[in-house]
Amino acid sequence: MKDSMLGGWGRAGWLIFVILVPFLGVFVYVIARGRGMGERELKRAQRNEEEFRSYVRQSAGSGGQAEELSRLADLKNRGEITEVEFEQAKAKFLTT
Repeated sequence: MKDSMLGGWGRAGWLIFVILVPFLGVFVYVIARGRGMGERELKRAQRNEEEFRSYVRQSAGSGGQAEELSRLADLKNRGEITEVEFEQAKAKFLTT
């Protein structure tokens, strides 16, 4: 009576098939979809870069105390605010 199980070559063939088919599937997917994955990654990197630049612009946009005092002095020099108003605004700004 012959056993219905696979012989040595049959087992080796089945093992190779079971191991290689998933890898072949992955390779076919990467080849077929690789370009799209690269494009999406590029868009994601560009979006992250723009968000970072926007954050930096927003964080540094106030200009600090020197710029604010310069604006107050400019208003005073153009006559839009008086010396008293300038001093009050400067004192208020420096205390906050």
